[in-house]
Amino acid sequence: MKKNYKILIAGVGGQGIVFLSNIMVEAAVLSNLPVSVSEIHGLSQRGGVVTSSIGLGEYCTGFIGLASVDFLIGLEPLETQRCIPYLHKQSGVIFGNYRVQPYAVNAETAQYPEVNLFVNYLKQQGVDIVYIEDFPPTIDYVLYNIFLLGRATRMNDFPIKADKIIEAINNTVRGPNNKKSLAAFSMGIDFETVPKLA
Repeated sequence: MKKNYKILIAGVGGQGIVFLSNIMVEAAVLSNLPVSVSEIHGLSQRGGVVTSSIGLGEYCTGFIGLASVDFLIGLEPLETQRCIPYLHKQSGVIFGNYRVQPYAVNAETAQYPEVNLFVNYLKQQGVDIVYIEDFPPTIDYVLYNIFLLGRATRMNDFPIKADKIIEAINNTVRGPNNKKSLAAFSMGIDFETVPKLA
C-alpha cells in the first residue's frame, strides 16, 4: 500500500459506526499497520450525525482535512453527500441506499436530496464509486455496515485485507452475532452491483 491512508466512515447514530471503526482498527493492528482514530461526534443522539476517521501509516493521524480522504464508507446517503469536501480525485467511495430521514424531511419542510444525481456527479469527477442501491433482503439492516466493509475490500487499493478483517471480527464479536457478522461480510465480498441509474 502507499505510505498513508485516511478512511472516513459517515452515517447517523445507531448505524454501528463505532463498531465498524473498532473492527477496522483491530484489523489494522493485526496487519501491523500503524493506526489512529479521530474523535467521534454525535453519539449522544440516536439519529444524529456520526463520523469516524481512521489514519493508517506512520505519523498519520485520524484527523481529516479538505481533499484528504482516500476512502469514504457511507452508511447513510445524505451523510455521504455531506462528505464531498473531504474527497479528492483518487478517492474511493462506497455507500448504500439505506436512508434515515432528517427531521426537516419528515416534517415536509425539505426534500431528501436525489441520490442518483450524487452518484452521477461522483462518476463525472472520476471518483472510484460503489453504490449499493438494493441490499440483499437476507441481511439485517444492523449488519449493512459489515456488508459494505466486505464489498470495500474489493475496491482498488483498499488498504486492509479481507482475511485480517475476518480475524478482527472473530476477535471482537462474540456469540451468535459472530456468525451473522461473518456471513454479512462474506456476502459483501461476493456482492456484484447492478446499476439502475437512468
